[in-house]
Amino acid sequence: RGKGFRLRRVMRFRAELFDASALTAIITSLEKVSNEIAIILEKNRVSFRIARDSMTEEKVFVEIGVDGLFDDYRIESKNNNTIGIVTSASNLVSALRTGDRAQRIIMKLHKKNQQPCLKIEMSIDSNRIMQDIPVRLLNKKQIDEKAEPPLRDPEVKLELPNVKTLKNVIGRMQSLGEDLIMSATSRRGKGEMTIQIITDLVQIKTYFKGLNSHDDDSKAEGAGKCRINIKKLAHVLNTPILRTSDFILGCIIESQAFVLYAKLGQNLGSATFYIPVLTL
Repeated sequence: RGKGFRLRRVMRFRAELFDASALTAIITSLEKVSNEIAIILEKNRVSFRIARDSMTEEKVFVEIGVDGLFDDYRIESKNNNTIGIVTSASNLVSALRTGDRAQRIIMKLHKKNQQPCLKIEMSIDSNRIMQDIPVRLLNKKQIDEKAEPPLRDPEVKLELPNVKTLKNVIGRMQSLGEDLIMSATSRRGKGEMTIQIITDLVQIKTYFKGLNSHDDDSKAEGAGKCRINIKKLAHVLNTPILRTSDFILGCIIESQAFVLYAKLGQNLGSATFYIPVLTL
């Protein structure tokens, strides 16, 4: 009994989820990229990550302040009160959707038949529903390996047009080819971006002008160009969390990645998507 008590004291997480719809939107967004996701629980923030070894695959990092999702948030671990788990996005989404009408949702870590699980307890009217989602615990080294990739500064970064406009443009191009070329320039706080698709039969270009540049130096100038898979960009633009974002930055890092950084609405947090680039 003593050993079991010490284990529980070493790693503990319990919180009341007050915004199930926001958490569902986050997990659904990651699920469009990969079903296996990492969740890093810390004292003041929660991170949802899809981190892969290769830069040829998409990566996603969502950071949310604890106060944006949870009440009565308690966490304890020997790793500086940080806990990392890996779980199935589809299982978590399914459980959360069960609680659409829940008056109260409690989430906590526990063991069921020696299997670590994320337990979700929901109070719906006079009923109490409990679901156990299997998880894999991460040690400190494994958590560190889930960090964002150390890329250089982008050649250019611009605030993109609204998601609906971009989705319409990409949707029309998607039926014509597999890859698109993005090029952008910025000067003195403003910039332009061109999206084009070139095939043996057709060449289509769309121009966006007067875009805001988020360079720290208002006099900075930049130019960049990259080629990416159009389906991978479409998947990102279709993620639910982008629909309510305050703004989205498009960052071209030549030969490395096209990065979309979104500031989420209601000061919820941020989401960063890394889309691999192809040879020009």
